[in-house]
Amino acid sequence: MKIIKHRVFLCIATVVLLFFSPVFGDDFTGEVWPSDALTKVLRQALPPGDSAGVLEVSGARGETVSGQAIFRCSQDVADVTASVSVLKHRSSEKFIATDAVQLQWVRYIDIDRNSSGVPEDELVVKAPNSIPDPFWEEINITVKSNEAQPVWLEIDIPYDAVAGDYQGELVVNAGGELFRLPIKMHVWDFEMPKEKHLSIINWVSFPGVTFNKRIKKDTEEYWQFLERLVKFLVKHRQTDLQTNLSMIRKKKIDETETVWDSSLLEKYADVVFGAGLEQIHLHTVAGKTAYILDPNSRIIDYKDNYRRLVALEKLMQRRNWQGRFLIAISDEPFIHHEETFIEVSKRVHEASPSVRIIEACETEYLGELDVYVPKLNHLNLWYRQFDKLREEGKELWFYTCCHPQGRYPNRFLDQSLLKMRVLHWINYLYDIKGYLHWGLNMFYGDDPYTQEAISQGLPLGDRAICYPGKDGWLGSIRYSTQKNGIQDFEYLWVLENELKKIKEKVGAEAFWLEPRQRSLELCKRVIWSFYDYTRDDNLLWRTRKAIAEEIEAMKVEPFLIVQTSPEEGTTIPFGPRHVNVRGLVTPGSKVTVNGKNIVNVRPSGYFLYAYLDDKQPTITITAEFNGKKRTVQRTFKFVD
Repeated sequence: MKIIKHRVFLCIATVVLLFFSPVFGDDFTGEVWPSDALTKVLRQALPPGDSAGVLEVSGARGETVSGQAIFRCSQDVADVTASVSVLKHRSSEKFIATDAVQLQWVRYIDIDRNSSGVPEDELVVKAPNSIPDPFWEEINITVKSNEAQPVWLEIDIPYDAVAGDYQGELVVNAGGELFRLPIKMHVWDFEMPKEKHLSIINWVSFPGVTFNKRIKKDTEEYWQFLERLVKFLVKHRQTDLQTNLSMIRKKKIDETETVWDSSLLEKYADVVFGAGLEQIHLHTVAGKTAYILDPNSRIIDYKDNYRRLVALEKLMQRRNWQGRFLIAISDEPFIHHEETFIEVSKRVHEASPSVRIIEACETEYLGELDVYVPKLNHLNLWYRQFDKLREEGKELWFYTCCHPQGRYPNRFLDQSLLKMRVLHWINYLYDIKGYLHWGLNMFYGDDPYTQEAISQGLPLGDRAICYPGKDGWLGSIRYSTQKNGIQDFEYLWVLENELKKIKEKVGAEAFWLEPRQRSLELCKRVIWSFYDYTRDDNLLWRTRKAIAEEIEAMKVEPFLIVQTSPEEGTTIPFGPRHVNVRGLVTPGSKVTVNGKNIVNVRPSGYFLYAYLDDKQPTITITAEFNGKKRTVQRTFKFVD
């Protein structure tokens, strides 16, 4: 892959340039300073006066950690490069090699309008301006004078990495002048799950702009390009990919007999599944008689597609792929499509019982539909109805596109990265199994690096979040942010799963422990509903750290698990105020609640306490064992 060659070249280029004298005079100045993976750095950005001068990141083993550094100088400089040293463990001989690190210069998109429907105070910048998003494919770029130029850092933490602190250095080489920035990375003592717990799809145009004319279907180059695309998607934690049902083709045997040939789809699936994706979506079984919003519009059958579905069923049975294919009936059905949609979906299940029907829907009841994917704002408005369908065995995802707008989170180019990241905190908060967006690379026109290419007729960036390079796809800061939000989801899942294992181990005396409660309490520090969420980047960083620390704490003595009823953060009016406290500690521990000794600690380590205090909204629980102490707190909102 070219990207590995680039990493090597970055280091070589820096070493070579050390042998040359700087080409600038005494009046040349420059600076590199740290940022984070939630900041869209504008061209006019200046180094903060209180900058610590250290790029700090953290992550679990197996996680891809993102960070950002910004370079700015007083003159135009061509061939600016960046490199990163080996990351050395602070207290051992272990290190993370440079081939685990990827550096990519950030590119800008010029805009002359803003996304419609988004309040001005929810925009990162007002047009006209330039907004960072794509990554440059080139390893050396020109930096213009007095313009901030970010470089995006990603570190693949190995699964065998030793937990603890690592140190290294990022070096920007501008014409022989070297600008250094220390890096500190903390590796948490747990793993990012290899199994993915959230289904993710961004619809793909394949091969896509710049490649459509070059790569012919069903050639060796086509299949190799597909494999590279899938690995790119897997790297960003996408799980699903879509193609067309028409890949099952009508084949004439003789003058009287034809068959429906699934060999092309089978080869496609072999590549997709073999390279690491989990499910394939097929589009579409049916169409509509009229415009989508026309109340007289109806779903109409494409009869040949039922024959294709029969062939698909045979393929799934033969290859043991039952349930790994999903199919859409007709995109975005409304309430007036209800009756005809139900009729078509019944026929789909008759033709192929092993396929699941999935639909991005604009209504809350569609009969035989297996996977409901409402738009985020519809999910907010109709959640009670969707939750009831889930109780009946339906799977629930959500999607975003050119909607929702307003103050909802979405992924528009001129919105903050925080908005995109919290989308997957919503997934956790409401236990929603998947996320869909229609546009990974649905460019308009031939030049993808323009406002209209990624936005034509829609809010900024709605059409695409990755970009074509010379021989494959390049990411963006938005696509990396989606990946980071999915990794946040996995942090919450890991905490829940660890508590689930503790409950199973303790047995009967952990009857009260709800493994999901603590993750939800922490999740609600960042996001409170489909619509309400923090705008404070630092709060997300602090919460993510708190999740990681609580996961780690379950591995050290003294052990202390606390659960309150009601949950932390609950608003409690005067009444009197009563909170039940239950917990588990290392057997033999001394336990105090707000300084008061708890005498009913059982041999299993289970303790309980009725907290009645109308003045102190914070409950402090401490466990002491063998001279070591651990303290946790739970805080509530007291109102009169």
